[in-house]
Amino acid sequence: MHKSPPPRKNLLMSEIPIVQPEGRKAKTSSPHGKQVRLNLVYVDVWSAVKVSSLVSLAVSITVFLVVILSWLLLNTVGVIGALEGIVGDILGDGGGAILALLSFSQVTLLAFVGALINLVSLTVLGSLGAVLYNAIARLTGGLTVGFTNT
Repeated sequence: MHKSPPPRKNLLMSEIPIVQPEGRKAKTSSPHGKQVRLNLVYVDVWSAVKVSSLVSLAVSITVFLVVILSWLLLNTVGVIGALEGIVGDILGDGGGAILALLSFSQVTLLAFVGALINLVSLTVLGSLGAVLYNAIARLTGGLTVGFTNT
């Protein structure tokens, strides 16, 4: 008769005893030290939110600066002026609304709004990733990670 394993509790990494599964022994003859295999069975959602918000903040600042610097470079080279001339030739006086989108203030505003959307969406995706990982880890037993004590 097959005996089912006891239900798992959410333990902190410091509370999890280091036990090798049957049939697998840690290599003690390794010159670098003892090797240990641990299962990552839980990701703290609040920690994932904090990390993903900081990463998304860095990405948002980078995207904002790249858009601003790209506009400055294109304006300095004369691409923005040439584009305004082409749009003016094609659309005549009706192209004023499109040309208004190419102004520095409008590009800065759109880059800022895009950076805010990036910030919120990447933070939400990071927390959803942690929740999904926790659900999948309950079904599969988590991710096995090997560590070596050097």
